[in-house]
Amino acid sequence: MPFRCTPGMKAPVETLSEKPWTIAIKPFQVSPRTWYVAGQTWVGCYLIDTGDGLLLIDTAIPESLYMLVDSIYALGYKPTDIKKILISHAHFDHMGAAAAMRELTGAPIYMSREDAKFMAECPEETMIPQSGSHCQYFTPDEFYDDDRPVTLGDISVKTLLTPGHTIGCTSFFWEEKNPVTGETYVVAMHGGVGANTMNDGYYATSKYLTPDLRDRFLADVEVLKKMRVDIALPSHPNQITITDRAGSYTHESQPFLDGTVWADFLTERARQVTELMK
Repeated sequence: MPFRCTPGMKAPVETLSEKPWTIAIKPFQVSPRTWYVAGQTWVGCYLIDTGDGLLLIDTAIPESLYMLVDSIYALGYKPTDIKKILISHAHFDHMGAAAAMRELTGAPIYMSREDAKFMAECPEETMIPQSGSHCQYFTPDEFYDDDRPVTLGDISVKTLLTPGHTIGCTSFFWEEKNPVTGETYVVAMHGGVGANTMNDGYYATSKYLTPDLRDRFLADVEVLKKMRVDIALPSHPNQITITDRAGSYTHESQPFLDGTVWADFLTERARQVTELMK
């Protein structure tokens, strides 16, 4: 299915922090080993079955934590099956419930050194206490090393520092094998592409982020577009439309398999960032 995106949700923080059930969605499979488990349609969270425990990518915010946990149980897993928690970047909507998930699972939290520093030194731009969400501060247990994948079971997640949206935004790449066809797919999630922190208005007030990060983002896009990605997953499901196919996955049909989506998605995000520069 070719690339499609949709407009961002109106009042997403207010909705997710005050009435998350209004944007509820059941968990659904997106690849042979990965499920969308956020429980809501604003921020994506993904669960990877490695054969020796689960990897969780992002946690969303505390107010929607019950939806994430319910999604895990609905798939037949338990929170304690999660062995590692991977955070894409230091914004409250992706990491706000990380501390609580660590307590529930006993799993260590992984994050980039750059964003751990950003979070510690600049909570007003990361935890955003005035948002209405009651995020819990945490200290990560492990830091990413782009030369050393995060490995569990037979899944190795390659991390790649892709700054721009934050200074330590991290993207993820891993391979999965289709048990029916035997084909191997490269699955990827870019760590963050929001133009809301890559514009001159934001830089004018930011205590931490600078325009050189935007330059790095645009340069990285040209490199990333050339990488093979068979199944592209969004950190926000409006950025790559996937919820329209929720519940349709089978190993035979592979409704999210399309090697053109990744490059088209990055091209569109770069266009949005560039447009704001005018």
